[in-house]
Amino acid sequence: MTEQELEILLSKRTKTFDLKKNAFETLNKIFLEHTNDRDFWGSFQQVDIKPIFERFEYHIDRQHRDSVIKTRIGLYIENQNWTDNLEPIGYYELESNLNGEVVDNCFVIEKEKYLKDIEIISHFQSMNNKLPIDYLKRNHIQYQFVSYVSMVGTLFVSKQFKAAALFIRRAYVNLETIGSEQFDKDYLTEAKRFLKIVKDYLVSNNLVTERIINEIN
Repeated sequence: MTEQELEILLSKRTKTFDLKKNAFETLNKIFLEHTNDRDFWGSFQQVDIKPIFERFEYHIDRQHRDSVIKTRIGLYIENQNWTDNLEPIGYYELESNLNGEVVDNCFVIEKEKYLKDIEIISHFQSMNNKLPIDYLKRNHIQYQFVSYVSMVGTLFVSKQFKAAALFIRRAYVNLETIGSEQFDKDYLTEAKRFLKIVKDYLVSNNLVTERIINEIN
């Protein structure tokens, strides 16, 4: 069978079994089942996610299972900085055998809204590029502050927002105790900027209680 003949055969199968329609119907069920689950949607608003058909893929894997046709639907949000004003955040794939029977499916959110909003990785990199290596030694007075700042980032990424706020407060208290003059100026500027960005995001998005907000402000 030539490549063109195979393409014609697969195109006929996708139309005969209406795989695109099946994929969208299954995806709609997922939308309904997780309407109020913000974590499932990577903290995005479900109504802001736009499913768009992308392609069919034919996969041959004789060693482990039968060949399958994957129907892929991209998941997007509006963003004027992207092509067609749509930014990809994940995808849904429905796998069917050559008889049109569903054998598997996969729903993936590849981006977390709160991570995307503040681009926390880039802030971490910028801050740590200015970090004097000696501050990582336990016998240095700056070690505790650096540890607190690191925990803020780790806990934020882990969605432990209350704990992240707690370590923001600890970092500020430790800095006040030690004194800003004990730190490299460039590193401290980046570290304080990082703490403020995370703090402001927690507050503006109501991710922590009013009591905690008062403690870190």
